[in-house]
Amino acid sequence: MKRLLLGSLLSVSLGFPIAFEYPYIYKDPRVMGMGGAYVAVGGTSASLFYNPAGIGKIKKEAGFEVDLIGVTAAVSKDGYKFLQDFQDALDTGDLDGDGDTSDDQLEATLDVLKEYRGKVLHFSVDTFPSVARRFGNLGVALGGIAVLKFDAVPHQGFSSQGLLSVDTSLTYGGVGGLSYGFLNEKLTLGVGIKQLSRELVQKDFTARELVENQDDLDNYINDEVKKSGSATGVDVGVIYDLAEIFGFKASVGASYMNIGDLDFGEAGNIPGTLNAGLALKKEGSSAFLSGVTLALDVVDLTKNYEQDEDWGKRLRAGAELKVWNGKLSDFILRVGSYQGYLTAGAELRFLLLRVVATTYAEEVGAYSGQDENRRYMLSAYITW
Repeated sequence: MKRLLLGSLLSVSLGFPIAFEYPYIYKDPRVMGMGGAYVAVGGTSASLFYNPAGIGKIKKEAGFEVDLIGVTAAVSKDGYKFLQDFQDALDTGDLDGDGDTSDDQLEATLDVLKEYRGKVLHFSVDTFPSVARRFGNLGVALGGIAVLKFDAVPHQGFSSQGLLSVDTSLTYGGVGGLSYGFLNEKLTLGVGIKQLSRELVQKDFTARELVENQDDLDNYINDEVKKSGSATGVDVGVIYDLAEIFGFKASVGASYMNIGDLDFGEAGNIPGTLNAGLALKKEGSSAFLSGVTLALDVVDLTKNYEQDEDWGKRLRAGAELKVWNGKLSDFILRVGSYQGYLTAGAELRFLLLRVVATTYAEEVGAYSGQDENRRYMLSAYITW
């Protein structure tokens, strides 16, 4: 039997998020380490996905900010083990000696699905090469994005949901943004644009369907299940610097991301969201303990996400501590709260290599605190 299931499901794509997870394009591991709060922070090309005005917070003296080659992988607590066990089940041989492996594979598949019943299994891989720079009051950022996301939920098997709900997507395209500072750069306005394509697989599979189609699963998915679409998104944002608060530089920010919705047609929809944030920053003059950032965001103020109306799921808060900031290396620690769950992260840069490790939890229930789905991210990039 061909080993096609894992590769096929990970090479095709998605439409709607499983359970009550909010739809998204990209989650930056640095931002997620500090609770996903970034609307009023900025300072990196990741601002293209939170608030394009944040491009204007890139330091002028830093020159070009370049993330050239890299990848980020994320997996839920149970996701990696499930994928291994699932593939092993499909590799089951003729255990009963009747000359037919399909019945043995079916039994093994049922055992695996029973073990993980009701759990949201998540796996994703993405890359976001980008370049950004400040030119006086003008900030510019350009990048390419590719995000492969796989989610699955095993079921009891006696309903219309079958045994396995699969929600997997491949989203890719180009993003860019401009910012400009006014009033001696106290006020920064930004605009961004995204041109994206998406492929979607959204399907409730039965165990027998998976086994019977595994030899021709690529064609089955491409012909019967996969949906494709493209969309153009426009974003606008603002950041305003306030007076100092207890020695911290304060700023407030607001963004409207995906104006008019990011509509991929049959391949799904990401609604436009109005977001607001507050940030406090303090920078030191030494390389050791050189900076602290505190941030608080509320996203989707108009509650365009259709999954629920819970404010707890729309709240993000976090902190960042620059433990060491040198010419050859940096070390940064982050902590926060995302949808009511703890986040944490660490970043190490040595010469041109940047490695970021992050953990956060996605709320896959209808309200904060109902159903935690713990996830782990690891990112490595060539950067300067």
